[in-house]
Amino acid sequence: MKANITNPLVDEDLRKKTKYLFALVFVLLGILALRLFTMQIIHGAFYEELSRNNRIRIVSTPPPRGKIMDRNGVVLADNRPAFNVMVLPEDISSPSDTATRLSPLLDKPAAEIEKAILKGKGKPYDPLVVARDITFEQVAKVEMEIFNLPGVSIETIPEREYLFGDLSCHVLGFIGEVSKRRLEQDEEGIYAPGDMVGKAGIELVREDTLRGVKGKRVFEVDALGRRVRVLDERDAVEGRDVMLTLDQGLQTIALQALGQRAGAVVAMRPDTGEILAMESTPGFDPALFAGILTTEQWKGIMDDPMHPLENRAMRGAYPPGSVFKIVVALAGFHAGVLDPDAAVYCPGRFYLGRVSYGCWKPEGHGNVALVEAITKSCDVYFYTLGRTLGIDAMADMGFRLGLGRRTGIILKDESPGLMPTRKWKRERFKQPWHPGEHVIAAIGQGYTLVTPLQVAKAMSAVVNGGRVYTPRIIATEKSVLERDLNIPQRQIEIIKEGLKGVVEDPHGTAHSIWDRGISMGGKTGTAQVARGIVSKRPDESDIPFRLRDHAWFFGFSPVEKPEIVVVALLEHGGHGGAVCGPIVRDVIKGYYLLKETPREPLRQDH
Repeated sequence: MKANITNPLVDEDLRKKTKYLFALVFVLLGILALRLFTMQIIHGAFYEELSRNNRIRIVSTPPPRGKIMDRNGVVLADNRPAFNVMVLPEDISSPSDTATRLSPLLDKPAAEIEKAILKGKGKPYDPLVVARDITFEQVAKVEMEIFNLPGVSIETIPEREYLFGDLSCHVLGFIGEVSKRRLEQDEEGIYAPGDMVGKAGIELVREDTLRGVKGKRVFEVDALGRRVRVLDERDAVEGRDVMLTLDQGLQTIALQALGQRAGAVVAMRPDTGEILAMESTPGFDPALFAGILTTEQWKGIMDDPMHPLENRAMRGAYPPGSVFKIVVALAGFHAGVLDPDAAVYCPGRFYLGRVSYGCWKPEGHGNVALVEAITKSCDVYFYTLGRTLGIDAMADMGFRLGLGRRTGIILKDESPGLMPTRKWKRERFKQPWHPGEHVIAAIGQGYTLVTPLQVAKAMSAVVNGGRVYTPRIIATEKSVLERDLNIPQRQIEIIKEGLKGVVEDPHGTAHSIWDRGISMGGKTGTAQVARGIVSKRPDESDIPFRLRDHAWFFGFSPVEKPEIVVVALLEHGGHGGAVCGPIVRDVIKGYYLLKETPREPLRQDH
């Protein structure tokens, strides 16, 4: 029998190896345990969500935007159901292949579709729109191929609808696809690529009110990303409505009165600052921006020489012409240098040294006091007063009335205009103010620039006795009285008497618009565009269009206790009384007609 002989060296080596093996196993088990702890405890929610996303998709559903209505409840902007083609980037294995398949179905370039899909690269579970508001025929084509288009679906979503076309377009504004910059600034995660947001007008400034709250839809998908069934659904919450101070009927009258000409109308309640009408022409169809604007459409809008996107009512800044004479008269009263009964002789020219300045009436007006000077718009009278006052006194009254600064209306991109002073000219041109500049400034020429909205604000303050209100366009907001100039009633009555004469006096500059049935006053204004250009005809037909004067008219009614102030401007329109006077008259007549006609809230259907 053989003896069992063991080698101590071998046993020792085996024991060492066993220890190392156990140590390695323990280390591996420790790593595994740590990994399991990290995955299940620390990052458990993340991996649970990832797992769920392998079979479940959670997508948001857009809410209908709130309606925008006029003061009487007439709906100006609403929603209608539209079919949109959506994609979920996570389920698109090949954007190029999907785009190629969709292109003939949607009559849309594949490159454009692929570009839309790739927008969702950073948010794979957020649905993206690749085609908006498709036709029923296109819906049928896509539905027939939907089995071969994983990640593609057709959703019925609310599409913005502007019920009166270009009416009030500059006030309402428009919506468009959310920008990359806004997405980057969206810390709360309210928006996703492809969402529609307010871009201009009320749609922009009341975005938070109008947008609503997104809904949620949870559905199960198969291995290819195709929908199997809906598991859960939470309805979107419609945005809240916004009611404006505008009157849709008065807007329509203003738009018809302006026609196809470049200009603006602002109608305002002088006792509250409410905007009853604010039209700018030409306009645009806001619905164009609610879809995917083609390059050709955008180029057509931007290259249009009439600049349809420009809101001339508050963006257009123009010399005020003779409308500014009312500001000069108030400045004269305020400075104590104006005696309304003292006559100034007008021979047709005003002389300042060797330079002479002509009156619009070459033969002159003879002796005129303030009321007659306003009624007949005598330039020499106001040349004289302006020379006495100086630019700073005139500018001070302009500032008090709200000229030379933004009006405070809630809408964006308002022009501040320009109310020049000695200091302004020194800083701007490094030059002193010259005596002749006092003279031309007094009749609304020179550097002074105003917007139609500013004129409506200022003239409302004049006819209401000196109370300067901030123009407001949201009906639910309160009127804001910026300041009370405390103008003596006697001074207001004298100015109003002159303004009444403009229309009613046979020698008034707007007597042609006189209507026996309406108590109305106003002031014409003709703002020179090109110095030295003089027309040979009243209609300026012998002057190139771009060199013709701008036309102004402001009117108010009734004279005794004004309820409405209307300002009209026509770019290169010629003489104010002849072209803008009828516009203002028609709007004021429309105001009374609408006031006497009971109206029910309506919705214009197409």
